[in-house]
Amino acid sequence: MRGSNGRDAPFTIPQRIDRDPRPSQVARDVDYARPMSLRFSRLLLAGLAGSTLAAATASADGAVDHRSEVAPAPMPGPAPEGRVYRRRPGPRWMLPLKIDIGATGMSTDRGFAPGIAGAIGIHWASLSPTPTDTDIGIGVFGALMAAPMDPNATNDQNGIAYGGVYLEAGHTLSRNDWGRTWATARGEYLSSSAFGVDHTGFGVAGRLSAELYASGVGIEPRGIFLGTYAVGVYAEAGVRDVGPGVSDFQITAGLTFRTPLVFAP
Repeated sequence: MRGSNGRDAPFTIPQRIDRDPRPSQVARDVDYARPMSLRFSRLLLAGLAGSTLAAATASADGAVDHRSEVAPAPMPGPAPEGRVYRRRPGPRWMLPLKIDIGATGMSTDRGFAPGIAGAIGIHWASLSPTPTDTDIGIGVFGALMAAPMDPNATNDQNGIAYGGVYLEAGHTLSRNDWGRTWATARGEYLSSSAFGVDHTGFGVAGRLSAELYASGVGIEPRGIFLGTYAVGVYAEAGVRDVGPGVSDFQITAGLTFRTPLVFAP
């Protein structure tokens, strides 16, 4: 090529520079996606904030402050109890007694006079909460008997009755956990009426007895149990000054019972 001055200019290969003023497709996609993601994030945050605010408002509207309210009255029903004591069956009042009841008899001028006899008294062996080998007691006694009629007698009264007070002491002959035997001596002061004649005298008696027993003690707010229950049999021989026409010797046999001290008002 010749130049403007008529000289040959050096030959050069022009380089093509592609400078398209429009952005490429990838750039356009990137530039478009960026604002879309920002808008989506903002919408998501706004939704979460709105739901949180709505839930907080609903809970605040439904919440009730119970601190200023009066506590509801308790439902009616039985009051709670602590230890419950069951009342012991039987009498609420009892003394530590020994009770005898039996058949008795004695000879008279009109023949043999049978009858019944009984005694009741307060005894240590009935009060003791543990088995004891010694018994001391005081009480009252009595008997009723009837002699055969004497057609030749001017006195038609054939009844015999006596009663008085006694003091008794005894000791066991044998004993185990549930049974024992006793030998007992008794002194008596008595008044009697035999065939219509009144009399005052003394008497003594000896007896043998055997009994089944159970001893114990129980104390609770509703009462006290102290002593021994027992049931048994006895045989007794006595000498009593009953009056004229009546033998002093007398025999008796029957049942004997013991009761403990019970106080359960």
